[in-house]
Amino acid sequence: MTQGSTPPLARIPTSVQVFSIILYAGFAISVSITAMAMFGLVGLALAALFAWQWGRIPAVSGRFALETGVAALRPDVPTEGTSSGNSSFDAYRATLLDRLEKEQSQFEGFLDRLRDAKDKHEFDQFMDDRARDQRRAVTTAEA
Repeated sequence: MTQGSTPPLARIPTSVQVFSIILYAGFAISVSITAMAMFGLVGLALAALFAWQWGRIPAVSGRFALETGVAALRPDVPTEGTSSGNSSFDAYRATLLDRLEKEQSQFEGFLDRLRDAKDKHEFDQFMDDRARDQRRAVTTAEA
């Protein structure tokens, strides 16, 4: 090794990385909550520091951004534009994905209508309670 060169980084086992991340997260959360409860803004500053440090998780070759690490953990699934090599399956998959997207939009529309109906019911209930309370106040004032 020549003078001024750095030795190659050793590979850190995945189990050690996961264990250290869990320990760090537990430590950071507990310290942040305790500091926020006791010192207010100091706790917020510590939480911000821990959040910034969280993005600097050690990797196999030095350091990397959190997004890179998450992307490395995702399975290697072919994207929508790629072909499986089987035209029948590709046609089936395209049809199924279109149907699922349509069903999802219909379901989201249903959820919106359901939320609107619930909001209307709650508003009507509020107005009925308010009118009942005003009638009571009027009858109590007359008596």
